[in-house]
Amino acid sequence: MVDIIILAIVGIIDLYVLIKLYSVLKMLRIGVVERESHDHPTVTVCITARDETHAMTQCLERVVASDYPKLEIIVMDDGSRDDTSILIKSFAHAGVRFVEGKKLPDGWLGKNHAQAVLADHASGEIVFFLDVDTLIERHTIMRLVQYYIRHKSKMVSVVPIRNDHWTTSTLFTTMRHFWTLMRFSPHKPRAAANAWLIDRKTILNEIETSDRLPLSVQMETYVARKLAISNQYRLVMSNKWLGLSYEKRWSSQVETSIRLLYPQSSKNPVQVCWLILLLVTVLSPYVLVFWYPWMLGAIIAQFLISYYYLSNVWVRYRLVGALLLPVTIAQEIGLLIISTWQYNFGVIKWKGRPVRNTGKIT
Repeated sequence: MVDIIILAIVGIIDLYVLIKLYSVLKMLRIGVVERESHDHPTVTVCITARDETHAMTQCLERVVASDYPKLEIIVMDDGSRDDTSILIKSFAHAGVRFVEGKKLPDGWLGKNHAQAVLADHASGEIVFFLDVDTLIERHTIMRLVQYYIRHKSKMVSVVPIRNDHWTTSTLFTTMRHFWTLMRFSPHKPRAAANAWLIDRKTILNEIETSDRLPLSVQMETYVARKLAISNQYRLVMSNKWLGLSYEKRWSSQVETSIRLLYPQSSKNPVQVCWLILLLVTVLSPYVLVFWYPWMLGAIIAQFLISYYYLSNVWVRYRLVGALLLPVTIAQEIGLLIISTWQYNFGVIKWKGRPVRNTGKIT
């Protein structure tokens, strides 16, 4: 009887996930946007970097090669402890402007302060915040700006696709972007931190007037939710047409998840326990199948749902990724426990700097 109850609960959870994924992926899908004008607004690409020697060169090579005609590129070395600054300066001949980071002032998170400094240095009408591990094609900025103009937005952020090769970081990826989609709603949206485009005057005004933005764990989501009230924010899924992807090391993915998972649960232990219980329940058929063969039906259903999701966010290795679903879920349970423990009893660090216990994301 217990096995039937578990199977029924798992079936309900799987059905909810499938319906939610289908509706959100359909809502966020970006189609081809035809160019309507040759009068392009100026864009400043702002990249914050801290200990990024592994990815800096490839990122800047992609940005410099962009076909956008009115482009400014500014990169800030935010206190790197390696040769990141040397790599940034080596692109000076290509027009990349180097900004040296200063000591982090009180009352700010490191990345938030770096992006605020870059926005102040920018001269473009639009600011495009880009993470170092996010890669673009020649046409990406042009097409993203076209979408931005067509929808009369003040801000657009992009959930990237994965297009890297057979590596640990790909196969044992975390569920960060999955949670972005599952928790998204038009009235309480999420934003993707890796790539977001925003009107420069808007972000400067938020930086100047908001007392919550400096310590918001996800500054981009905080701003997005304010703009969503007036329907001026869009979250979109990248695809082949847009060409925005990311390659993030496994260790960096783990560090990011630990920093975000507990705040994303509103720092509420009840929500954390409920989420862990749901994940353990979803994982249970992989154990119970040895005693109850009919659990194989739930495993196959979860594999198909995972493959459907990965077909929208991965270019390669979807089959292997779907097969590794139980490993991915087990890893996520562990990261959620670690995130909760460290926020309550330890110290959360982001690239070597402590993250203050600042509460919710927004």
